[in-house]
Amino acid sequence: MKKKGCVLTPEQFQERLNIVFHDHESVIYDEIHSDLQESLQEQIDLLISDLFKYKNFVPKKINILDIGCGTGLSTEYLINSKLEPFVEHITMLDSSKQMLNKAKARAAKWNKPTRLVNGYVKDLQEKFDLIIVCSVLHHIPDLKDFLSQIDQIMKPNGVLIHLQDPNADYLDDKIYKERLSFFKNRLSSSSQKSKSLKDFIPKPARRSLNRLRGRKDYIDLINDQLLEEKVITKRMNADEIWSVTDIHVQNEANLSSKGISLNFLKKHLKTFNLINQRSYGFFGKLKSDLDDELKQKEEKLIRKNQLNGRNLSCIWMKEI
Repeated sequence: MKKKGCVLTPEQFQERLNIVFHDHESVIYDEIHSDLQESLQEQIDLLISDLFKYKNFVPKKINILDIGCGTGLSTEYLINSKLEPFVEHITMLDSSKQMLNKAKARAAKWNKPTRLVNGYVKDLQEKFDLIIVCSVLHHIPDLKDFLSQIDQIMKPNGVLIHLQDPNADYLDDKIYKERLSFFKNRLSSSSQKSKSLKDFIPKPARRSLNRLRGRKDYIDLINDQLLEEKVITKRMNADEIWSVTDIHVQNEANLSSKGISLNFLKKHLKTFNLINQRSYGFFGKLKSDLDDELKQKEEKLIRKNQLNGRNLSCIWMKEI
């Protein structure tokens, strides 16, 4: 914050940057995250299958809350699962108005009563039967307080699903690192190509040249708005922005973060029972980014319910 001339509190800075970032990302979110579609539907299907096998689960009409709904992808995947006949009402919550606009357009085809809320969990008064939190936990600075808020709005025997977050317990796992190394070596050996002139120009210089030519991407537009609002006085690069928005994800500008730990979740979800824990991204990438051979290996590891992948997904039931 000092480096970029920000005089807000850390909480204000993170909140404003997070909203501005997602407002601009909403325009291209589905496009740049197209790799999510296959893996997230698969993970949600598996977690819902775990739920239906769980001894204390009784199928009934449910009221769903999608926290940090984004463009509505995760709710759509829930509706595509065997849970669909039981979905009675959907509430979609996001701090980004632009993301909610995208979600509204997606929800129009679901034929389910849907309410859109621009705000935070603390703004909600009612309780829910099922809460889904997809690609959200790593954006939350105070996870302890966030999980407490979830507890307060969950009905007895309510279900919590979270997925698409960095799997802290296995990011330093020896076998996982070996798979990462194998994938990177395989990728580099299969993508040998001649370099063009632009490959020798540093990324910051290329970005400056593109701005001068009027070719702005969403990182440029985020900076433009933050500068106009006087949130910052100097531009932030992509890694610097992600180190604030994706606060629990390690990158070049944030080497201390280690992801989301299951032990942490168990400690702060004391009224919840873990139905099942799953993992995916065993080669550091989602399935759609893998070649056929590695995709088959990924699928095999998922079927075996191996836990040492890049991403963590869990399903819980509130039983106290």
